[in-house]
Amino acid sequence: MDTIAYIRYYLYYVASFLRYIVSFVATKLEKYPTEVKVAAVISVLCGFTIVVIFIRMLFMSGSRKNLRLLREHTEETYVDAMKFLLSDEAPEQMSREEICQLFGLDPAVNPEPLKKAKEKQVFAEVFYELFINDKSESVRMGNIHTMLEIFGIPEHLEKEVSLSAKRNKVNALNMIRAYGLSISPWIINKLLNSKNLRLQRLAMYTVIVSSSDSSMDYFETEFFDKNSCIKDEIELAYSLNRRRKAGLKLPNLARWAHMHKREFTQCLFVRLMRRFNQVEYCDQLKDLFRESRKKKLIEEISRTWGYLHYVDGEQMMIDSLLTQPDDTKVAILHALTRFGTGHGLDALLDGFHHSHNPHVRYEALRCLYNYGTEGRKAFDKLELEASEEDSKYFSFFHNPITLAKVRLDREQAYHPSMETVLNG
Repeated sequence: MDTIAYIRYYLYYVASFLRYIVSFVATKLEKYPTEVKVAAVISVLCGFTIVVIFIRMLFMSGSRKNLRLLREHTEETYVDAMKFLLSDEAPEQMSREEICQLFGLDPAVNPEPLKKAKEKQVFAEVFYELFINDKSESVRMGNIHTMLEIFGIPEHLEKEVSLSAKRNKVNALNMIRAYGLSISPWIINKLLNSKNLRLQRLAMYTVIVSSSDSSMDYFETEFFDKNSCIKDEIELAYSLNRRRKAGLKLPNLARWAHMHKREFTQCLFVRLMRRFNQVEYCDQLKDLFRESRKKKLIEEISRTWGYLHYVDGEQMMIDSLLTQPDDTKVAILHALTRFGTGHGLDALLDGFHHSHNPHVRYEALRCLYNYGTEGRKAFDKLELEASEEDSKYFSFFHNPITLAKVRLDREQAYHPSMETVLNG
């Protein structure tokens, strides 16, 4: 109550001073024309604004200096221990006491090493920068979670997401998602209903990683259909991979592809199906393949069926081959080659004989070359019977440099070449 009384006293004091200034200026300008009065008022307001801006600049300069000093202190004190914790030299499972010893802490003397929110914010930022740039092959998340708990970072991040400004919310959500930390469903539900669309997106990607039974309605909305982009595909792939590593069930991506109208959004989910080996949902793409007139979507469905070896779709692709655009024909020919059942051999021959596009004809030969014993026999027969004009297509298969590019890849699952904090 005393603090409130002091604040009220100083507010009344400032208000009285301002009233005195206004009354003094009004008295002095009483005999002057209106134009002079207006000019004087504007000058006073400009002077007052300059003073406020100057005070604000001094405050921000002091705040930045304090923040810089705090960051330098944090780096000097903790960064070596942070780097060791992220390195391959660190033990796979460190106890709480071992981590405290690594950071030079004594829990009995100082159970809460970071007391102020600003200290926790700087500590979290310094570690996050090291964390996302970590190139070690194995990330020991158990040690990292223990270290974060010792310094009170999970509670700090959750408070930032709940109460802080938008920029801090975004940074905190990125950290929570990268570390795989759990977050209160009450806070997430609040963000999912936020008017800020970026926060909605980040909240949903965080839900994917940290929840096992949450609704993912965001990916079914009209907004996602209209505004999805390559960044969404990358974010969703990382999030789904973390979810899979946590032992959680992945959503039905074919269902999401059905729900949307925009071609890019549909292709996004169809591509992710093959990345995450969702062969059990491939039959749900038959209607899209049969009814859609979208060229890119037909190509992505063909690739997905081919990579996942969904042979039930083979006849549909064979029947539609000759009516498709040239790029789509190539995608179908590649899918038939990945099946390798023998039923698509005639379709590959038709792709060479009934097309005037040199690219399609070459790809048809390439598919025959990779189609196993029967395909190689058909390829050799075509080469023997080829006219002088067609013989140019076979020269690619006798040049060692171009022959190295003829092989077709058989898989496209999500297998990162290196485990990092983003995909692990």
